[in-house]
Amino acid sequence: MNLQVDATVATIISSIAIVASAIFVVVQLRQAARDRYFAITSHLFEIWQSPEFQDDQLFLLHKLPTQSWDEFVANGRGERAERALHRVGGFYDRIGVLIKRGLIRQDDILATVGGSAIAVWSRIEAIVLEARRRENAFLFQNFEAILPNCRECYVPAVIESGASSAEVALVDPPEAKRMLDDGRATLLDVSRAPEPTKIRGARRPQPNDLAGWLAAVEPGKDVLTYCT
Repeated sequence: MNLQVDATVATIISSIAIVASAIFVVVQLRQAARDRYFAITSHLFEIWQSPEFQDDQLFLLHKLPTQSWDEFVANGRGERAERALHRVGGFYDRIGVLIKRGLIRQDDILATVGGSAIAVWSRIEAIVLEARRRENAFLFQNFEAILPNCRECYVPAVIESGASSAEVALVDPPEAKRMLDDGRATLLDVSRAPEPTKIRGARRPQPNDLAGWLAAVEPGKDVLTYCT
């Protein structure tokens, strides 16, 4: 009788150990997935924020000498224009690949880079489309693939009215309070240095904490920012 009881207890203990081990493995795998996700998004943000990338992106936005493929080949091939085109376009194309393969969530990354992606594409679209006809049929296809959702989420006015950029409105304090009280907006403190006091309810993640800033912006709400 005692042997049967001992065997039963041993079986129960063994089953509990197996379940506990399985739970531990699942927790570890989930943590590893979170760590990988954070590493990927942080690395993308570091590239996007780097002086070299921003210099090339600003060149495309403000100094690209032409939007014609023939003129681009004549004046930009082998020069800075071509380097900027491939560095910046290639970066957004890689984001498109990562989104397509489910390695990053679209809403997370486009909340940060979506506006810039739209602006860059509007400057290089004619060159890219002609380059596809003449040299590389797949050039920046993944970049282009994320743009419809990017426009809809980041700059709704682009779809509705054909506007080329989003408008930033100045909101007076009473209206800002009404928006916050009604739950229509999120308030972000974007001061350069942390202040000892801040507006009640304002969120201020660490400056380089990409995940914190992404988490602070609530989908479907306007974003109000202030600095001191």
